[in-house]
Formats: sequence, C-alpha cells, structure tokens
Amino acid sequence: MMTRRFLWLFLVVLPLAGAEAKYSPLVLTKPVQDKNFYALSLLERTPGVREAVAADRELNGIRAAKVNQLHNSITRCGQATECYLNALRFTGEEMGQVRDALIRLYGENAAVKALVDGSLRESGAYIRYHARPGGELLGQAWVDAAKGMNNLMEVYGLGRAPRYPAIDAITFDAASDSYKRTVSILALLLDEDRSNLNLFFQPSLRFALGLADNNSRDEAGRLEPLEAGENAAAYGKIATAEWAKYPFTVIVVLGSGTDRPNLAMSPYGKMRTALAAKRWREGKAPFILVSGGYVHPMQTPYCEALEMKKALIRDYGIPAEAILIDPHARHTTTNIRNAARLIFRYGIPVNRPALITTDNGHSASVEAPAFKTRCLAELGYEPYRELKRYSVFDLEFLPNVEALQLDPADPLDP
Repeated sequence: MMTRRFLWLFLVVLPLAGAEAKYSPLVLTKPVQDKNFYALSLLERTPGVREAVAADRELNGIRAAKVNQLHNSITRCGQATECYLNALRFTGEEMGQVRDALIRLYGENAAVKALVDGSLRESGAYIRYHARPGGELLGQAWVDAAKGMNNLMEVYGLGRAPRYPAIDAITFDAASDSYKRTVSILALLLDEDRSNLNLFFQPSLRFALGLADNNSRDEAGRLEPLEAGENAAAYGKIATAEWAKYPFTVIVVLGSGTDRPNLAMSPYGKMRTALAAKRWREGKAPFILVSGGYVHPMQTPYCEALEMKKALIRDYGIPAEAILIDPHARHTTTNIRNAARLIFRYGIPVNRPALITTDNGHSASVEAPAFKTRCLAELGYEPYRELKRYSVFDLEFLPNVEALQLDPADPLDP
C-alpha cells in the first residue's frame, strides 16, 4: 500500500513525465511585471492576501526598512547609482528572512494558503517546484523574484553585463552623468510615492522595473496578451482542430534576426518561412508557430515572429487563423521553450509530436549534444522530449511541461 508521501510525490511528478495536464494562458494585467514576478503580482492583486502580507509584522518591518532606506538615499546618494541600489537590493540575509516569513504566513493564513495551493500552483508558472510543500513553493518563488529584481537593478542601473550583452545590455552609458541623474530622479519619484508602497517588495520592484523601462527593455510584455491579439484568430480554432488528420500538431519555425538595422527579415528567416509554408501545404500540421522576438540588432524595431507571420500571409497566402506567434524568444533554447509553453497553455495535444522546421545547419545544431548541454546550463532542463530527426530540415519533438517555469533571471523573456 502506498504511503501518503509516496502517493503525493507520484501525483506531483506525473505531469513532468508528459501526462496531459490543463493549463490556461496567464492573466497578464502588467505583462512585464507579471511574467517576471508572477508570484509577487498575485500577492499584490489578490484580495485578502494583499491585506495579510501588509499586516504581517515581520514583512511590514522589512517594508518599512526599505522605504526608510529609499527615503534616506535621496539626501545621501546624490548621483551615485550604487548607493541607490544598496538601499533597494535584497541581501541574501533579507531574502532568507522573507522566505521564512512567507512559509510561516502560508501556514497561518487561510487566504495565503488558498492562493498558493490554488492559483499559484495551478498556473504552472513554478512547475519545477511542484514537488515541494506549498510554503516552500512560495518561498522559492520569492527567492527567484528577489534575485531577478537585483539582476534588473544591476544590469539596467549599473550597466553590469547580462548573459547576452550583445542584445540584452543597458541602452545608455551607465557611467555618464546624464544617466546617473535619471537614476536619482527615478528614486526621487519613488520616494514621493512612498505612502503607496504598502508591501515589502514594492520599493525594490518598482525601482527595478523603472530602470528597465527607462532603457526601453520592455520586450517581455510586447504584444501581450497574445491570445487576445496576434494569436486570437488561430487560438479560436484550436478547440475544433481535427488533430487526427495530421502527423504533427504545429510546425515550429525558429526565428533568425538580421545584422542590418534597416532590414525586417534575414535571408535565413525568409527561407525558413518559405519552408514552413511548404510544410503547411503538405498537410504536416494545422498550425504554424513562428518564434522570435525583438532581438537582432539590439533594440531593433522588428520582431522576427511578427515579420514571419506577415510574410506567410502576404507571400504564401497562409490564413491568419493557421498562424500562432511567439514574439518573445531571444535564443534557440527559448524558441523551443516558448513553443512548448504555448502548446500547453493553448490546449494543443501534448502527447502528439510537433515539428521543428528550420534550415539544415540550424537543425543539426539543435540535434547536437551541445544543444542539450546549453539547455541544461541556461534553462535547467530540456524543453522537449523525444527529439528525433524527421528530414534534413525538420526535427520532431514532444513538449516538456517544465517549459512553463517562469525565469526572472532572463528578464526580457522570462
């Protein structure tokens, strides 16, 4: 007879093995914040929970300390950016204090427990922590968020190099007097509104997001919510798709940016788009999913996925209701991760294979062992299952539900 503990672990781990779980698109009221810090957004906007967090003596003490540090920085820091960050970053000790307080609050407060065991867990946004008890899940989501806020401040405040500096770096010169002044003004604006900073994370969160916004690094939120906009026509057709007629569920097209600022599409992108149209006309899948964000060159006004969608409609006559876009991926790893996310969130069958279509060299690199190593290093998992060769250009795969995990360490496409 199974012990209760073993049964619980079995039920939690089963979806990771590919069972068909039901997930919906996340409700995004503040897309950049919500996608990076979904747990904090839920704490902020859920009645009963917000009040419980604000009233908690320990968490309110941390909030008061951050607000005081912010206020004191106005007269102390001048235009020394590091000084403002020292006031608003979370130290390792503070992260631990908050984590422990949230775990305690989960055990004490019915509203917090209901949120974590309900909306937070059911969202799949922290699915890699689902084997943990509710308090620990919330605590780890907080630690991820705190590290993400610190990272935003350091990259877009101090100009520290992100993982991919060629495309994700600060827009301005962090060492210039002009930029330092913008940071001091941002702190001053935040301090003026300090009476509205009622939760322990809000001073740091608003400062971090403000720095990103000042650098126009809002890529994570662009075109959201997709299912109400660019993906609406195709999203509406998914429920009635006759999957049995097709060998694959979607044709996933991996984006390719251009190195020329005045070009909307690269030659690679054009050829991959043509190949996807051919695969669709061959009846490989009912939908094409084009993936690629506002990536190359840095701060480009062109979105790879959107340009491929335009070309599919304009040049190949593919109907909009057959085209899904992921306009956020910035790397091949996240092309596949985001495609897997949409498959799960849009109700596309997850135990039927999808097709990756790209040029032959790119296809070979995805199949190579080095790509798996890269996925494990950057994502912590492989976003696909049962990846195998279909043709010289194509690979087939099953999506891995771990792709639902949000990653604030990659703030332009978490």
